[in-house]
Amino acid sequence: MKMGFLFFFAALVASTLAERTGFDANWLFIQEDVPGAERVNFDDAAWRALDVPHDWSIEGEYAKNNPMGGTAGYLPAGIGWYRKTIPVSNDWKGKYVEIAFDGVYMNSTVWANGKKLGTRPYGWSSFSYDISDLVQTSETITFAVRVDNEKQPSARWYTGSGIYAHTWIDVKEKVHVPTSGIFVRTEGNQIEIDAKVRNTSDRAQSVQIEISILDPNGNEVAKTHKPVMISSGEFQVSSFKFQVSSPLLWDLDSPNLYTAVTMLKVGGTTLDTVTTTRFGIRDVEWKPETGMWLNGKNVKLQGVCNHQDAGALGAAVPDKILRFRIEQLKAMGCNAIRTSHNPQTPTFYDICDEVGMLVMDEIFDGWKKKAAHDYGRYHFNEWWERDVTDWIERDRNHPSIVIYSVGNETHGKVGEEIVALCHELDPTRPVTSGHSSSEYMDVLGANGASETVTWFDRLDTDRVFIGTENTHTWQVRGYYRTKTWYRDGPKKNAFVIPDLTEEEVFTHDWIKESERGNRKQIFNSSYDNATVRSTARHNIEQIRDIPNFAGSFRWTGYDYIGEASYVHGGWPFKSFMGGAIDMANFEKDLFYLYQSQWTDEPMVHILPHWTHPKVKPGTEIPVWVYSNCDAVELFFNGTSLGKQRPGTTWDEMQCEWLVPWQPGEMKAVGFVNNRAITEEIVRTAGVPARIALSIDGEPLAPEGKDIVQVRVTTTDEAGEMYPYGENRTCFKVIGPGKIRALDNGSPVDVEPHYGVDNRIAFYGLTRAYIESTGEAGDIALLASCILGEKKQITSNKVSIDVQQLSLRGNLPTLGIKVFYTTDGSTPTMKSKPYSEAFSVPLGTTVKALVVVDGKPFQTLEERFSADEGFVWNEATKATNVGGDQAEDATFKGAKVVSKGSGFNGKGFLDFGQTKGAYVEWYQENDGDAGMADLVIRYSGKTGGRPGRTVKLTVNGKTVNEKLLLPTTGNWGSDWKTVTVKIPLGRGANTIRLTTLENGCMYIDEINVR
Repeated sequence: MKMGFLFFFAALVASTLAERTGFDANWLFIQEDVPGAERVNFDDAAWRALDVPHDWSIEGEYAKNNPMGGTAGYLPAGIGWYRKTIPVSNDWKGKYVEIAFDGVYMNSTVWANGKKLGTRPYGWSSFSYDISDLVQTSETITFAVRVDNEKQPSARWYTGSGIYAHTWIDVKEKVHVPTSGIFVRTEGNQIEIDAKVRNTSDRAQSVQIEISILDPNGNEVAKTHKPVMISSGEFQVSSFKFQVSSPLLWDLDSPNLYTAVTMLKVGGTTLDTVTTTRFGIRDVEWKPETGMWLNGKNVKLQGVCNHQDAGALGAAVPDKILRFRIEQLKAMGCNAIRTSHNPQTPTFYDICDEVGMLVMDEIFDGWKKKAAHDYGRYHFNEWWERDVTDWIERDRNHPSIVIYSVGNETHGKVGEEIVALCHELDPTRPVTSGHSSSEYMDVLGANGASETVTWFDRLDTDRVFIGTENTHTWQVRGYYRTKTWYRDGPKKNAFVIPDLTEEEVFTHDWIKESERGNRKQIFNSSYDNATVRSTARHNIEQIRDIPNFAGSFRWTGYDYIGEASYVHGGWPFKSFMGGAIDMANFEKDLFYLYQSQWTDEPMVHILPHWTHPKVKPGTEIPVWVYSNCDAVELFFNGTSLGKQRPGTTWDEMQCEWLVPWQPGEMKAVGFVNNRAITEEIVRTAGVPARIALSIDGEPLAPEGKDIVQVRVTTTDEAGEMYPYGENRTCFKVIGPGKIRALDNGSPVDVEPHYGVDNRIAFYGLTRAYIESTGEAGDIALLASCILGEKKQITSNKVSIDVQQLSLRGNLPTLGIKVFYTTDGSTPTMKSKPYSEAFSVPLGTTVKALVVVDGKPFQTLEERFSADEGFVWNEATKATNVGGDQAEDATFKGAKVVSKGSGFNGKGFLDFGQTKGAYVEWYQENDGDAGMADLVIRYSGKTGGRPGRTVKLTVNGKTVNEKLLLPTTGNWGSDWKTVTVKIPLGRGANTIRLTTLENGCMYIDEINVR
């Protein structure tokens, strides 16, 4: 406690009278519910010291039985407490003081010196509390924050838990501009500003409001003032108008930011607090015929949807990594982000303003229950007006925000009220939604339904149309299939996507076909041929060529934790694989497709890689090249395979060659104006033998606390990336730094991210996030790895590699030696020294000891065996997802049985003699609401009766009071299906079968078609 106290006091001395002071450092935390922890004298000596932003869920371990479940990524939730004691500066006396939180997930309650300040249910709102009275009477203040995320799942994706965003102390005069009290609008060269001034003093005040406009270079370009009289305890809003000659516009390529400086004078004295508000001068128009116009230019929204989390970093994403991700999307050619399905942290919008990224700012997933224990179920009706107001007032000055979204796949007349409130708070921006109560929206938004073949043929043109969640495709980085895959099987209104080859070419997979726990547990191809209805290429073509298609937001920009069950079959799948970039910020092939269509800097990208040890020589492999050049020439082992021009239609955007497989070098050369201007080379890699360390993004800052992301690439002896790398790298930080988290982008790796020093690679890549602690000194990373093919597919050679990377300052000179054993014994400095690659028989465990300057430093271990690592299946196909298994659903009064035959999945449900038992499935519908076929697969024999009946409900409403499941042959071996029409709403749906008598037929699975 003393350390945090002194640190905060020093910060105050250094920034006396600063209006806003960062409050992130030196909180105390415990992850349990502790009675009385709000008391000042509570003993928190055993609590953990940490800085916020903080997400305690991502620090936990993945577990199949964690209550978050597949919906939120199998991580722990629960209740946590934060505490912090600070001194009260004398400079605060007589002032107005607030404590502010940018984001706490969720159900947070805050106390100060034992006084309850308030509770905030919604985990995505920013909020603050007035502590002025306590400041006047206290020498210190102890803050306590209880965060309740115990009821799970609390959303339909991973949310994190805790104070995941920045915290602040705001010190103002008693007469002041409140937070979010300035509202800036621009049109042409005209600027209009509303300034709210609050008087918290005990008497009326005559206030002079003075506002200056500074251009992006800090030059004052306009200034005015206005006197007002404000009664005690009241506020007043005053309007100001300015004209700026030849303004520097905010645009995608030149995001110029102006600043409004608001100063107050009371009784002729200028008050100490100054309010600065950044804004951009830009004009936005929305036209039904052509979509959005920015500064007189028709701009198509080339967007992505994103959740809050960033893989191993959880919801508490460091500002530097958040900036990297936004800039990474911009490098892909993306120009817009939809904040799905909640507001993001204030920092996000600041970065979008600075980078030149458009934003669809969304506040809610639903206006009623969509997840079992979400905000919509418990708090929406009471809190939505407050949350919408705080959201709009917080965000409305950001030039990056061009449209609001108030819901995602929901409905209700409340939509009309929400839109009206948005218009009242900000009349300058239109309102849309993800196909939610569309009749009330200014702009029509639609999710998956807009991907269908006939959508634009039947689209009304009375309003602007945006594909709010379009398109849905899936891909795993480094994984390929030549056969087309549809999530729900080919549908009548889906686009026809031909297979690339008659027979499947590739066999590498994450598991044997016979060992899949669920038929959904498959990886998806990086060829852009795994989808619901259309490819990314269809969507790109439509945005470009259909005038009244304003643009769309693909689902998603990045892979994210959660939503692992419905599409991906659940444990050990922990994440959703719809991103163009994976959870560890590694680009997928899809990234380069978008780059080839949405950017101008010449580029070429080859897929797939050219290392295929189990493909029969001579087998034709489709080689694609994405490029924005005029033409591309492909060379194999120095011989030209011909030159092609990238086309404009969806099926010609990629250049394609069918190349008979043999090892070698593939080179793509891009031509502009008949001149070779860029190239990419991929080569067949040898066995994994080395690791290469590099930094993605900005390096560590030369001083202070910071973070850096290190890329670890598995290579062969010559430095060529080995694309199947899955060996374990061990990390050690030398100097004043630490490992923040480790990742690899895998959707099925459920090792913990936090508190570990090693990670397996996933398709050749591993990610390490390293933080500096704030102390001075050089920082380096040492990484070690035992390398080889885990299944010894082509080689039994094993290598051991140790690499260093300077993160700050000079690289240390270290004496490094490695000793190893192959007999299972623990290596010592007397074991065999490593000098070169060696052979081991299958079934060997290799252990190694890394010695630095004569002292043990790291221990490594790697097993090479037929039951280790990913597999090469003998025969593969692009399997379409089967039914939703009953044993994976939510059920009560039943048990999972696996004795029998002919069932799908791991087993089926036996309800015994239980009446009122049920099984319930979650069903996501990203298309239009309407009728669907529910196919129930079951088994059971009833002597002398036609069968047994169950009650069928959808979203809590009875569809069939007595649905007959006709008798089959023997129990558990003879299976039949019954089909019934059911209504499906947009978004989340729940389907329940309830027993009406003593027992029921065995239930195996359902299919919704």
